[in-house]
Amino acid sequence: MRGRYIASEILSGLWRNIAMVISVVIVTAVSLSFVGAGLLMQKQIFDMKATLVQESQVTIFMCSPHSTASTCAGGAATDAQIQSVREALDGDVLAPYIDSYSERDQDEALKIYQEQFSGQGFASDFTAKDMPVSFHITLDDSSKSDAVVEFFQGRDGVDEVSDLLSAYAPFIDVLNQTTVFAVGLAVLMLVAAVLLVATTIRMSIANRRREIAIMRLVGASNVFIRTPFMLEGAVAGILGALIAGGLLWTGTHFLVEGWLAPTLGSELITVGSADLLWIAPILVLIGAILAIGSSIVSLNRYLKV
Repeated sequence: MRGRYIASEILSGLWRNIAMVISVVIVTAVSLSFVGAGLLMQKQIFDMKATLVQESQVTIFMCSPHSTASTCAGGAATDAQIQSVREALDGDVLAPYIDSYSERDQDEALKIYQEQFSGQGFASDFTAKDMPVSFHITLDDSSKSDAVVEFFQGRDGVDEVSDLLSAYAPFIDVLNQTTVFAVGLAVLMLVAAVLLVATTIRMSIANRRREIAIMRLVGASNVFIRTPFMLEGAVAGILGALIAGGLLWTGTHFLVEGWLAPTLGSELITVGSADLLWIAPILVLIGAILAIGSSIVSLNRYLKV
């Protein structure tokens, strides 16, 4: 009986203030969408850094017949030049910086090149002799990659020294800055949602003063009187969180999985719609907590029971 009464009061309150409820749902949905986007971007940053650390942090490309660098004036790197790089990597000077390294010969480089550009007509125009020998280095401390890069940069037979962490640093910085912006905007909109919930509860109290007075006279408990108001706010907050989850799924499915991951590579772009399995419950919890908290504050201020 009490459950049916509370449910009917919730539906009645939501319908009486339908315009305010819709406003709460929309603002909550948009703000929680930014919160979810911030969580996704932080996960992407964490995964990207982990991937780059696990992969070769520094790559040395030896000269190929097509290299145009000044250090490749003699054409493709000679066996002696390649051996000198091996000896340097195994030597005592770089030992404090290097954890491990691997060498990729021309046949392996050709195989990877053909896999990356499979289906392209020009992929079959190259042979193993056109590919560079390369060394892929994993460092003990990624922050000291500059020392290794400077050691090999400009050496005869070395075409290019690539530092992957530095190469992706601008992209990571953009993600960090975007996260700060998204979370900041989300906080402002969540404040607006909290104020809207408080206003909605205040209007509900004003519309039901007569019923509240009757319940007081018959001895209804504080919890029984307050519960419908708190659940009204919770319903609006949860609806907003569910809509936010739907918006995030649309974005991750079509934008991230449908365009960004195929463009940049699924090894690098790791977030997707599957991440909503843990993000969506967080958003629902945030929406419910904020709405209920705002309702409690509003009830304490405007409803004297």
